[in-house]
This record gives sequence, C-alpha cells and structure tokens, in this order.
Amino acid sequence: MAFDLSDYEPVASRLDRFLKAHPDARVITDLVHYLSDIAVFKAELWLDGEIIATGWAEEIRGQGNVNKTSHLENCETGAVGRALANAGLSGSDFTKRPSREEMGKVQRMQGDTTVTEYSNVASEKQQNMIRAVCKSMGKVPPHNLQAMTKREASAYIDSLKNGEQPASTYDTPEEPF
Repeated sequence: MAFDLSDYEPVASRLDRFLKAHPDARVITDLVHYLSDIAVFKAELWLDGEIIATGWAEEIRGQGNVNKTSHLENCETGAVGRALANAGLSGSDFTKRPSREEMGKVQRMQGDTTVTEYSNVASEKQQNMIRAVCKSMGKVPPHNLQAMTKREASAYIDSLKNGEQPASTYDTPEEPF
C-alpha cells in the first residue's frame, strides 16, 4: 500500500485545534496494559464534565525507529489521535481519518519501502526531543535539525542519552543568540 504521510494531519495539530475550540476540555490518558514491551493506552476527551470520545492504541517496544526510544509516548499520542478522530477532528479531508502517526505505524508494520522523501524527515517529536535534551544539557541544538532524517535523529538522540558526543556534522558552531 503506497500512500503519502504528508496527506495525513499530525495528532498535535488536531489536539491544538480541539483545545483552542474548547479551552475547558480535558484530555485524560491511561496506560491500561504494559507487559512484555507491549503498551496499550486509552485516551478520553472530556467536555463539560462528560466523555465525548475515547481512543485506544497499542505499540511494541523496538518496532520501528520511534519505538526503540519512545514506544510509550508514541502509544499515548496514538490513543489521543484516535480519540480526536472519534470526536470528529480528523483533518480537513474526512477520508483521511487516521492521523499521520497512525499511518506511519501502518508503514512500519508493512515494512513499506516506498517511503516518501517527506516521511523520511525527522518527526516533530524527534526534533522536540533533541531540542529538549540539548537544552537540559546546556547544548545548542544542531543547525540542520529540520533536515535530519529519522535515522539520523534517532542516532543523535541515542548519542545524547548515552552521554556521547553526537556526530560533529550536526553541531552548531556559532552561538544561537
């Protein structure tokens, strides 16, 4: 199955739209199962004291690059994305109900080798992780962060987490301010 991930809206965009439309809404997530590296999250969307939608997701540690480092976070995001879709926030094209993250999982599960150039770029989640870890270490994020591939971003994150010096090709030589 060939598809273009850029045709699908990320969960973060859907969640932002939902919370702007309903500032008093609540999003509650619950890790309902974790055994043998299999995680299952449930997400609930609450509005005016009532559940308006739920969503479920399952992820397996190590299945794909993201799940090598962040399978719980990925699973929780997937559950929120499902809940938002169930609440009617599925993007401007109702036929694109799954989120970009869900379609990325489909691609991982199929071992799809027809990945578009766009989908090979480091995810927003990876980029944010690199920024956060660099900030906590007093480092400047790499100057070409947005041009990194998913594989390069994962390797960079692993290097940071292991206390190693990441590849010098990604370090920013000048001060950011």
